[in-house]
Amino acid sequence: MHLESFRPSQDQDSLVTVVAWLYYQEDLTHDQIAKRLGLSRVKVTRLLQKARKEGVIQFTITRPLPEEFELQKRLCELSHLKEAIIVQTRRSLEETMEAVGKASAEHLIRNLRNGLRLGMGWSTTVSRMAHYLKPVKKNLSFTVCDLAGTMLGQTNPYTISWLVAQLYNAKLETLPVPVLVESEDTRNVLFQEPRIVQAMNEAQKCDLAYVGLGHLEPDTTLVRVGLLPWEEIEKLKNKGAVGEILMRYYDENGENIPTPWEKQIISLGWDHIHKIPSLVVIAAGLHKVQAICGAIRGNLCRCLITDTETAKAIIVHLESTRNLSANR
Repeated sequence: MHLESFRPSQDQDSLVTVVAWLYYQEDLTHDQIAKRLGLSRVKVTRLLQKARKEGVIQFTITRPLPEEFELQKRLCELSHLKEAIIVQTRRSLEETMEAVGKASAEHLIRNLRNGLRLGMGWSTTVSRMAHYLKPVKKNLSFTVCDLAGTMLGQTNPYTISWLVAQLYNAKLETLPVPVLVESEDTRNVLFQEPRIVQAMNEAQKCDLAYVGLGHLEPDTTLVRVGLLPWEEIEKLKNKGAVGEILMRYYDENGENIPTPWEKQIISLGWDHIHKIPSLVVIAAGLHKVQAICGAIRGNLCRCLITDTETAKAIIVHLESTRNLSANR
C-alpha cells in the first residue's frame, strides 16, 4: 500500500492501521498524520486509541522489570503499605544501610512542604540519612519534632532532627530529656515543664515521621547502650514481642505489649504512633524481618524503606502466614 495515496474515504479498518503505522513506524506526530491524510488531530487521536483497544498495536517490553520494582509491587499487594522503596542489597550490611539511608534522605526531600510537621525517631538506621540530605531551592516553613527523648540521657545537638532543622531552617521541637527516666514520678515532674508539654503536643500532630525498628536479640541497640538489660528484653520476647518502635513493644500482629517501664518512657504513645498519617519505617537486614512484618500486619507503617534481600524474606514470611490463615 502506498501511504501517500491513501485517503480517509477508504476502509475504516485500513485507516486505523495506516494511522498506527505512520505514528509508530514512521515516527510522525499527530499533526503530521492529520495533514498527510486530511484528518483532524482529534480524529487521529481517536484512531490511535482504537488501534490500541482492538489490538492492532501490541507492545512488548523486551527487558524484565527491575527486581526492586517487582518486590515493591508484591509487598504492597500483600499489605496495607502505600509505598515501598527498595534498594539493592550490597556486599555488607554497612554498605546496605548506607544505601537505605540515601534512599530515605531522597524520600524526605521529595516530601518536604510548607506547613509540614515532620517527626524524627532516634535510630542508627534513621540517622544514616543525615549524610545524604541536600538543600532545596525553595524556601520552606515547617516544623521538625522529636518523637522521643534521647537515648543516652543527655542533650545531643547533632541528632537527626537537629540536623534536618538546621539544614532547612525549620522550627525544632526537641525533647532534651532521657527517653527512659528513673521513675513514674520523675516522668510526671518532667511533663509539668511547658517546653516538654509543647514538644510532645507537636509530636502528636505529625503528618510525616521517620522511625527505625528494634529487634529482640542481645545485640539490639537498647541493650548495647545499656538502656535495658537483656534479661528484660528476653522476658518480652517470651511474651511474644517481635519488635520495638520508640520503646513501645509489639507482637507478630502489631499489637502493643505493655512493659514494666511503660510509665517511665518519654516518647510518643502507642495510640499516637498509630495516628500518624504517613509513618515511614526504615529498616534493613534479615535480623529485622520479624519486626518489620509485625509492624506491617499491625498497620503501623504506611511506607517501608529496605533492601532487596530483606524484602524477599518479608514477602516469604507474609505469604506463608497468609497461606496458613487461608487453610484454617
